[in-house]
Amino acid sequence: MSAKKTMLISLFVCVALIVSLLEYYIPIPIPNVRLGLSNVIIINAILIFGFKETFFISFLKAILLVIILGNPISFIYNFSAGFASIVVMYIVNKFCSKFLSLVGVSVLGSVSHIMVQILISMILLNTKTLVNFIPFLGIIGIFTGILVGILANYMYKILRGNYVK
Repeated sequence: MSAKKTMLISLFVCVALIVSLLEYYIPIPIPNVRLGLSNVIIINAILIFGFKETFFISFLKAILLVIILGNPISFIYNFSAGFASIVVMYIVNKFCSKFLSLVGVSVLGSVSHIMVQILISMILLNTKTLVNFIPFLGIIGIFTGILVGILANYMYKILRGNYVK
């Protein structure tokens, strides 16, 4: 791996981590809902590096969040949902990029992230009642996915034009 690629991956990990940490301070009236702004970095990692490196960035971000915040249970949620989201976004981007923009890719990643988190919660809490939250959280996921997709598109244009060939 080249020094430039290593440096860019390290930078992506750092920025994704910082954005994730800053998100805790964005007031949202719905408990435990985040905008998912670090997915701007993840989407750009998919576009620039590919699956393996994006997985590594997401994994390191999840590990560092656990170390900094001291909440090991959050790793189960963050990593599992993040991995599912990366898989969905990578596959959709690879095979459907002619039909879907980055906003569409982001929305599908956001919704898959939420669905996996609900599934994990249902398993850990041993309850099926969380299914009732799917429509509400799905709508939130669509809106946050649109926001993240717009920001990811903007960031990719800047990166592609200036830093990544």
